[in-house]
Amino acid sequence: MTFLELKKSLTERFSQAGFEAADLEAHYVVCEAAGIPDREFPLHAHEQLASGAQARAESFTVRRLKNEPWQYIFGHAPFRDLELEVGPGCLIPRSETEYSIDLMLDGLPRGASVCELGAGSGAISLALASERPDLTVVGIELSPDAMKWAKLNLKQLALPNVTFLHGDLFAPVAGRKFDLIAANLPYIPEGDRDKLPPNVRGYEPEEALFGGADGLDIIARALEQSSSFLNPGGRVFFELDPCNADRAFELASKSLREPALLKDQYGAVRYLTAKR
Repeated sequence: MTFLELKKSLTERFSQAGFEAADLEAHYVVCEAAGIPDREFPLHAHEQLASGAQARAESFTVRRLKNEPWQYIFGHAPFRDLELEVGPGCLIPRSETEYSIDLMLDGLPRGASVCELGAGSGAISLALASERPDLTVVGIELSPDAMKWAKLNLKQLALPNVTFLHGDLFAPVAGRKFDLIAANLPYIPEGDRDKLPPNVRGYEPEEALFGGADGLDIIARALEQSSSFLNPGGRVFFELDPCNADRAFELASKSLREPALLKDQYGAVRYLTAKR
């Protein structure tokens, strides 16, 4: 069977299963199974696939038809210029979080210290440290399952300016202060559970998704504590659900100054920033 024949066959299966982007799903599966970059598919379209690649493609397809995220199936996800290893137990990095890195780095002084709350796969900490080797970055994660992925990615990338610590919010860094506190903490309201696509609610860890009734349980605690861990002039940068951004703004106003809400690349109010 050629690359193109397999892609056509898989496209039909994905289409019959109700996948909107059936052709793209099939394209991802064939390229990953064959070990080629997406853009090189036309170069191999009429070549015969090895039996091992066909077997991998079938395994990937069966899992994907059950709505498992392709990042978990393939074991990796792109983030900025990095390729991160991901799997069950950690949140899959999103494009909105990629975009936030530019906003975090804007105006961040050389040699600054950064603390990331809820590090997950380590995406934010590793991207900041990779793009700004002058920074000192500490990532904190409560979930042992997620911490496994963060440390694995750190080992793969061998960045000397990143440390990951296990604990709840600021507990592992008591007495320390930072120039930037970054966070992509759970922010989805519990009542929105059924609104999430099946690949999210059925596979990604609940503790990384849901933040209580209004989505702000953990964020509220983090904002309240943040001023004690910021250097003078330091700032926080939190990712939010657009539906609770105004409430997060109010919470930040109680303990921090100059709170502001920023939009993501799609025009949605997605981020909160404020200063000590």
